[in-house]
Amino acid sequence: MKALRTGAAAASAALLQRAAACQAAGQTLEAEACLSQAVARFPAEPEPWLRLGNLLAAAGHWARAERCYAARCRLKPPAAPPFYNWGVALTELGRLPEALRAFERALGMRPDHAPTHHALALAHQGLHAWGAALAALERAIQLQPEQSDYRVEHARVLLKTGRCAEALAELQALPDSADALNLQGIALKQLHRPGEALAAYDRALRLRPDSVEALNNRGNLHLLMRRFPAALQDLERAEQLQPGADWMAGLTLYAAMHLYRWVGLEARLTGLRQAVAEGRKAIQPLALQCLLDDPVAQLQAARVWAQHSFAPRCGWQAQRPPGDRIRLAYLSRDFKSHPVAFLMAEVFELHDRSRFEVIALNYGQAGDDPMQRRLRAAFDQFHDIAHLTDAQLADFARGLGVDIAVDLTGLTDGARGGILAWRAAPVQMQYLGTLGTAGSPVYDYLLADATLIPADERDAYDERIVYLPSYQANDRRRPRPRPGDRAALGLPLDGFVYCCFNNPCKINPTRFAAWVQILQAVPGSVLWVLEEDEQAAVNLRAHAQAAGLDPTRLVFARRTRREDYLARLAAADVFLDTLPYNAGTTASDALWMGLPVLTQAGRSFPARMAASLLQAVGLPELVTGDTRSYIDLAVRLATEPGLLQAVRQRLAAREASALFDTPRFTRHLEQAYQLAHQARLAGEPPRDLVVPALPG
Repeated sequence: MKALRTGAAAASAALLQRAAACQAAGQTLEAEACLSQAVARFPAEPEPWLRLGNLLAAAGHWARAERCYAARCRLKPPAAPPFYNWGVALTELGRLPEALRAFERALGMRPDHAPTHHALALAHQGLHAWGAALAALERAIQLQPEQSDYRVEHARVLLKTGRCAEALAELQALPDSADALNLQGIALKQLHRPGEALAAYDRALRLRPDSVEALNNRGNLHLLMRRFPAALQDLERAEQLQPGADWMAGLTLYAAMHLYRWVGLEARLTGLRQAVAEGRKAIQPLALQCLLDDPVAQLQAARVWAQHSFAPRCGWQAQRPPGDRIRLAYLSRDFKSHPVAFLMAEVFELHDRSRFEVIALNYGQAGDDPMQRRLRAAFDQFHDIAHLTDAQLADFARGLGVDIAVDLTGLTDGARGGILAWRAAPVQMQYLGTLGTAGSPVYDYLLADATLIPADERDAYDERIVYLPSYQANDRRRPRPRPGDRAALGLPLDGFVYCCFNNPCKINPTRFAAWVQILQAVPGSVLWVLEEDEQAAVNLRAHAQAAGLDPTRLVFARRTRREDYLARLAAADVFLDTLPYNAGTTASDALWMGLPVLTQAGRSFPARMAASLLQAVGLPELVTGDTRSYIDLAVRLATEPGLLQAVRQRLAAREASALFDTPRFTRHLEQAYQLAHQARLAGEPPRDLVVPALPG
C-alpha cells in the first residue's frame, strides 16, 4: 500500500514538473491540461489542486479556482497558503462570509502573515464591518510597518467611516503614490478644502495618468466647482479607460448636459434606461431625474443607489417615554446660503415651541455665513457634527432623544443617508433635498402633496407619503429688490423677454425646440438663460442657428449674488419652465418677484414641481399638459397683453396664497409630524397620511 502511495506521488510529481515546464515556456493551456490530469488521476494529492487553482486564478477563472482551493483545503495536511488563496477566490466571487472563515483558518495556522490580515480587512470592508477591517489592517501594519499599501488601505477605511482628518494625517505621512494622493483628494474634499483636493488629484494623475479612480474623483470635483469642460474631459477619459465603470455612463452624460452636448443623446438614454431596468450601477438617481420623466425608472435607480450607499444597518426601534414636546431634528449639510435654507429659514423660526423642541444636526461646514448665523438663532439646539461617523451621529441623535428626524439633503451631493440607516430616530422623513423617492426603507415618510404624487403614480414611491395641502416651504423675509434695468442687463427695452434661469443640465433638445418655436412665433422676443460656461453658450447658440433661429435672440446671464438674481427675475416677462426636471426654488423665487411661471406637468415628482407651486399660488391655468399647449400659451402670453396683465394682477396677491403663507404652512408641517408621532406611539406601522388644510 505504501508503495502505491509512493508511486502515485511520483507520478503526480512528474505531471507537476511537466506543468511547470509548460508554464515557463508560456504554454498555459498545456500546463492546465497537465494539472487537470494530475487532479483527475490523483485526487488525494494536495499539491496538484493548489497548483491548478493558482493557474486558474492567475487567468481570472475564479469559480474554477475556488473549487480547486476548496478541494485542496479538504485534504491533509492543512496549510495556511491554500486557505489564504481560497479566501481570495471567495472574495473575488463575492462570497464574503465564507472568505472570512477561510482567512481565519489561515491565520489560525500562521497568525503572523500580514497579507492574510490585509485580505481579511478587505473582506470585512465588503460587509461594511469597518471596525473589524481597521483592526485587521492595524495588525497587518504592526507585522509589516514598511508596507505602505496597508497604511493607504487603513486611511481608506477611515474615510469610509467619516474620520477624514485622521485619514488625511495618515496619508500625508506616507510617501507620495497615486493611491495615497487620490485618497488625500477625497479627504480634502470632505473637509471642504476643494482647491487642495484638486491639487492632490493632479499630483495623483501625474504619477498615474490612467488612474480611473482619480480621474473620476477629479471629474466629480470639477463638476461641483462648476468647471464643466474639465469635468467632462476627465469623465470621458475615465469611461474610455474602463467602460461600464460604476455610475460613469450617467455621470458623463450629466456633465455633457451642462455644456449642451447633445450628440447621441437618445441612444445614450436608451442604454441608461435598460441599465437601470437591469439594476446596474449606471446612473445616480438625481442625474436620471434630469433626463427621464419616468417614475418607475427613477424608483429603480434610487433603489440601486440606496442599496450600495446606505443600506439599513440596524433595527433600532427604541424611543424615549412620551414628553411634553416632540423633539424634532432637521439633518442637513446645507444650513447656510443655499436653496434649502432660503426656503426653510422662517419655518424653523415659526415652529410652535410649546409643542416642539427644534434641533439642527449640521454635517456641513460650520462658518460665519449670514444665513447660518440666522439659523443658529432659529433652533433650540444647533449641533455641528460633521466630525462624527454615520453611526456616531445616529447614536448622538438617539442620545438627544430625537422623536422625528427630517433629512433635508436626501440624495444630493454630500448626503449622508447612512445616518438614517443607523436609525437616528423612531420616525424618519425626507423633505426638499431630493424631489422624489430615496428608494430605501430607512425613510418612513416622504413629504409631498397630491399634485406631486398623483394616485396613478403612487406605486413608484417606496416611502409612505405625507400629503400636505401644499408642498414647498417659503421664507417671507427673503429680499424683494426693485426690477433690474433692462438696458444694463443687455435686454431689449420693447421686446418680450422669456427667461429660464434653471441649471443648464435641465435643458434638453425637446424643450429647446419648443422654445425656438415660441421665439419664432413672437417677433422681437428673446430668451434669457443662465451662462455657466463660455463653451456652453457657444454650443447653445449653435443649436439655435441649426434650428433656424438668430443666435442673438439668446441672452446670457452670469451667476451673481442673490439680490441681483432676484432683481433680474423681476425684469423678465414670463419664466419658461423645463421638463422633465422643473424649476423648484427658482420657480418659487420667480413667483415671489411677481414673474409668471409657465410649466408643462409631467409624470414624476420633479416633473410636477412647478405645477405644485402654481396650484399653491393660485395660478393653475399656467400648468399645461402637453408641449403643444405649452407653446401656444407661451405665445398667447406675449401677444395678448390682457392675458398677461390678468395673470400678473392675480400674482400681485401672492403673499395671501398657500405658497407664501409661511405660518399656515408651518402649522400643516407640524400636523404632519404630530400624526406620524402619534402613529408611532400607538405602535402602528407607517401608512400614508393626509394633512387637512387649515383656514387661511
